[in-house]
Amino acid sequence: MATLQLRPAQKEILKYKNGRMAVSAVPGSGKTFTLSLLAAEIIASNRINVEQGQQVLIVTYLNAGVETFRARIRRRLDELEQSLMGFDVRTLHSLSLEIVRAASSGQSDPESEPVVADERQTANFLSTAIDGWIEMHPDIWYAFLPEDSPQMRARWRSISEKTAKAFIRTAKNNRYRPTDIQSKLKQFGRNQDFDNQLDYSDEVNVPFMDMLNGIYGRYQNILTRQGALDFDDLIWQAADLLENRPDLVDTLQERWPYVLEDEAQDSVPLQEILLTALTGPDGNWVRVGDPNQAITSTFTAAHPRFFNSFIDRPDVVSRPLPNSGRCAPLIIGAANRLVHWVCDSHPVEEVRENTFRRQDILPTPPGDAQPNPPDSLSKIRIKVYKHREDEELPAIAQLAVRYAQERPEDTLAILVPTNDTGHALAEYLDGLNANYDNLLRGGSREREIAAAIYALLAVLAGPLDTRALTAAHAALYNLGHPAAYFQPNQEPDPDGQPPPELTRLHAILRSVKNPESLLFPDSEERFLNTLPNGVATERDIFQIELYVSFLRRIFDLRALPVDDLTLALADELFTTAPADRPPDQELATHEADLAIAYLIANLMRQWHDLQPEWRLPELAEQLANVAEGRSPLPFAGPADFGYEPEPGRITLTTQHSAKGLEWDAVFLVGIDGRWIPGSLEAPFIGVHDFLGGDPTAEAAAQLNHLMQGSSGLFSGRTATESTHIEVISERLRLLYVGITRARRYLHLSRSRATRRYNKEQESEPATVMAVLYQYLQERKA
Repeated sequence: MATLQLRPAQKEILKYKNGRMAVSAVPGSGKTFTLSLLAAEIIASNRINVEQGQQVLIVTYLNAGVETFRARIRRRLDELEQSLMGFDVRTLHSLSLEIVRAASSGQSDPESEPVVADERQTANFLSTAIDGWIEMHPDIWYAFLPEDSPQMRARWRSISEKTAKAFIRTAKNNRYRPTDIQSKLKQFGRNQDFDNQLDYSDEVNVPFMDMLNGIYGRYQNILTRQGALDFDDLIWQAADLLENRPDLVDTLQERWPYVLEDEAQDSVPLQEILLTALTGPDGNWVRVGDPNQAITSTFTAAHPRFFNSFIDRPDVVSRPLPNSGRCAPLIIGAANRLVHWVCDSHPVEEVRENTFRRQDILPTPPGDAQPNPPDSLSKIRIKVYKHREDEELPAIAQLAVRYAQERPEDTLAILVPTNDTGHALAEYLDGLNANYDNLLRGGSREREIAAAIYALLAVLAGPLDTRALTAAHAALYNLGHPAAYFQPNQEPDPDGQPPPELTRLHAILRSVKNPESLLFPDSEERFLNTLPNGVATERDIFQIELYVSFLRRIFDLRALPVDDLTLALADELFTTAPADRPPDQELATHEADLAIAYLIANLMRQWHDLQPEWRLPELAEQLANVAEGRSPLPFAGPADFGYEPEPGRITLTTQHSAKGLEWDAVFLVGIDGRWIPGSLEAPFIGVHDFLGGDPTAEAAAQLNHLMQGSSGLFSGRTATESTHIEVISERLRLLYVGITRARRYLHLSRSRATRRYNKEQESEPATVMAVLYQYLQERKA
């Protein structure tokens, strides 16, 4: 049997036999590795009957996590000389779908399985519901506005959509139907004065709630007409089935006697309900996460309080995973100081009590396989600039480029607070010809890559469509791919228009008589006969043969599953040297492009899993929506789609997206009082003065007060104040995540002023920066 060098804390976790266990894991402690070992240990010790089809169920967040767990469990089982069976790794959504399918097993045919709408569809449904409500109630909608102008209408429309989304999310996670909410609203009456703007002094503002619930009802009606569920509906339905079908619970517990949950700090209420019902009061449930890295609570229904409550339950065995070999002790000390200061001294009491779980990161023990980088090679710097756009951003770009040049063996990252800041910084990196990966959301590169993959999928789905043949060649040409190598006879058009020779070549492709003979000719004569007579020159024929040869090669990939097919096409697109590169110059893999392609592959598989009847044409059309900007790629960090930093190459991404990654050097930008407010009186992004506060906060708080008689807020705080407490807490956890991404070098910076909407604004320092500065002074003494 293969042996592993395990830390004492890991050994304690692997002693688990049954019951409930919580593992609170610090950054870099190897929680996924440890959970995979535990799954393999349960299987190898014969605690499940593999021959009878029993499995350990692992629930994780994203599809990329599914693949990571599968690979690690298989590797460990192979080391233990066990058959590669006995485990099932699922996302919450695929688990819910499987529960719904299991409930209808033998009672209905597969065509009656639920249709789950994707994010693009649900966004469209919500927009339609809002438009319909406004059309029916224009006077009420306009009554919320302090002034009637095109700008204010557009602003209120955008706010309405964001607020309605928060309202619906809250309602579904608490399993409130529109009719239930409407019944409660009737008890409050409908006699409020619509001539006044929203008055947040009321515990329940009936017109505001009535509008949001009306939109919710319309949204649900659209889903019903489409015969579809959204993701929250799917989890809701699965949870209801488990609560009302004891026979189903018995069947699933027999199939999955052990449930292991990853990223438990990001659990949502419906997830709590579902997994509680699935495991039962005496089931085997292991939850692993880090409540100090919970960074999605302000824009999802997730919150670390669910995992914290589980850890503290008397029937739960708590096993910490405190050792991390990622960071130097100097950087570990800064992260621990941040936690201690917030817990002990933050000026806002609720922030002290609710931000961090008091747990220290400990270095690895002597002789560990992952020793911490030594302090002798480590450093933390704090820098203050006069102005962000004029000084801080260009200076950080220059420092990062210099670091990469002087230490090409190191990985490094610039982590920004927002995409807007990142896009501004990217311009400075471009001006320095920096070697960097731009992983910011909202950039054009995602659409370019989606467009290129879509173009090839469209040819594979419809090889007789000459428009698809032409579009695929254009996509390859735009990427500089050798299969579309084209050197025009004249200088490029300054307006970006394609050269005339390329335009003619595309006209020839569109005019091909028999595309099947072009792609799969049985002779050279037959190949030439597919082209329009007397038009194609020898140069045109050479270009077409080069292109067709590439297409024939990728046609061999059509039998692959759609996600594997997408990744194989990405390999063809992004691991081949552009045509204008010298032949003797080796091209490194375009890691950032492949990372985005990996996310697209996961999305394609998700579409196929949810709509098994879809074939390549339908799946390709879904990707067209991403390529044309009608639908974004789903929110995910680079780590979620397999991104690996490359030495000597800068990674530019947000603090949110950095979770799950690590670098030798990290530059944290914009750590000021606007990003991490020090008090509830500080400016907060998302507050709308004409509404009296944060409408998304009010939507959730007033809904809970309406339905439960209590808003669930911090005692004595308004909804907006409570949301601001949550914002401060999450931003402090983001800083903690940013600090713990750095192995050996950490650079924190802020500016005294910034420019927003072409207006200069002063920026107060973040109080926590003074705490970190004091920590450094103490270390130097």
